[in-house]
Amino acid sequence: MPTQTPLPGLIEAMAGAVIDAQDRIEKRQLANLGDYFDDDNRPKSIVMRMPSMQPGATESDEDLYRAPLLPLVSSNFLRIKDVEISFDADLGSLVHGAEETASEDAPNKGKRGWRRGGEPTKTPQVQVDTTIKAGRSKAGSVHVVLRVEGSEPTEGAARLMNHLTQTQGVFRTFRYEE
Repeated sequence: MPTQTPLPGLIEAMAGAVIDAQDRIEKRQLANLGDYFDDDNRPKSIVMRMPSMQPGATESDEDLYRAPLLPLVSSNFLRIKDVEISFDADLGSLVHGAEETASEDAPNKGKRGWRRGGEPTKTPQVQVDTTIKAGRSKAGSVHVVLRVEGSEPTEGAARLMNHLTQTQGVFRTFRYEE
């Protein structure tokens, strides 16, 4: 039994799914950022013992060098580059939507304001049946290709990493006397 779906609703649902996918990518990246900070929101750091580069240092002198982890790792900021969606559908009938009356008091609901107030309009909608079978594919088959790409960090993320990079360095020197 064919199921008729309004084409604008189908396209809106697909666009909403793409927007939701990008939102999930961004939320996941933000959650990963939290892994680089402790419970008190201090940056997690690594402390290394290195041969001292201080003036007058001997071979046995060592510096403790602290470096926040976030600027040390590769940041993979992703965004959706493009989406390709194809599906099999059978065009159905052209259905005229319910009659709408534009009033001057009501908002235009995203429409441009060139309709005159009180002028009735009918919005025709194409109906599609997505349950048809094409070849050997299953009924209602949809093929989605979603490509993501790396992107530059946002200005805020770049500033944060720059600030953390500036805080790294030697914080203590051990001098060994012989």
